[in-house]
Amino acid sequence: MTGGTVRYDVEADWQLLNTCNYRCAYCFLSHEALGEKLTKYADPEVWSRAFDQTGLRWLVHITGGEPSAYPRFPELCRYLTQRHLVSINSNMTGWSWESFAQQIDPDTVTFINAGLHLTERQRKNGAAIFLKNVELLREKQFPVFTSLVMTPDALARFDEAKEMLGTIGMFPVPKAMRGKFEEKWYPSAYTARERKLFRSYSRQARDFYAYTLAKLPERPTVNVFNDDSILHGEPNFRDLSCEAGRLFFKIDPNGDVLRCGPSKSYGNILKGTFVRNDRPMPCDNHYCFYFCQKYSESQRLQTTFYHSVRVVYREIRDRVP
Repeated sequence: MTGGTVRYDVEADWQLLNTCNYRCAYCFLSHEALGEKLTKYADPEVWSRAFDQTGLRWLVHITGGEPSAYPRFPELCRYLTQRHLVSINSNMTGWSWESFAQQIDPDTVTFINAGLHLTERQRKNGAAIFLKNVELLREKQFPVFTSLVMTPDALARFDEAKEMLGTIGMFPVPKAMRGKFEEKWYPSAYTARERKLFRSYSRQARDFYAYTLAKLPERPTVNVFNDDSILHGEPNFRDLSCEAGRLFFKIDPNGDVLRCGPSKSYGNILKGTFVRNDRPMPCDNHYCFYFCQKYSESQRLQTTFYHSVRVVYREIRDRVP
């Protein structure tokens, strides 16, 4: 996308499948879920028709598991993007990306987050295909960036990641860990030194991608470019007025539509039973910081202010001998 405004009626975080060829230790899904047999609940034409029949234009963030492993993935995206927009989160190891690049109009893709997953990629010998696929997408003018989940090991190996991506003119964007990892809870478990490194790498990434981001009509919803703002923990959006349930939903692999996470059901998109709220409602769950930040309404500034105060206090505390 090279300018103008991204126009859509509703956004969805669509977990297309659980299955993945990687087993990253920090993944939100269990290894059992990642290794489960892939279930295809509908063909691309059926999925596309289900979204069309809502009468809305969707921005569908396709994730997993590994979405490119889904049968006929390029065709699924081609059908969807006839009327809708997509964004994608992928480890870029699938062989379907060449077909994707040939079939899909880059102006229908708001962003592609190519996850580097350095340790697992090394274990799987997946660097060559990753670099090939990302370079192909860039050549075809897709809005793509590469992110790297910042485990302590990834922080220590950041220069190695920079060198790898530098061969195709890319740069790793630091992505904060969220949740339990090696018996610690992140992002709060980052040490003062790790936070300092993280902020430095985030600044470098923002500088590197400044031109790319400036060309986009809006920032990526999953905006990892600002993850250095949550290193002491995420703001709490619970009970705040939120547009989830009206302008945003989570969709499970079988088509079940939820407000966000394991929350209120809004029908099933494949069965044609999807409905939505007619107004914002108080947050009743904790799902994903990125979507909360985008869709929480009137008290967002207040939440951000109090979170910023806590962050400043903790930073000062870090510096006290």
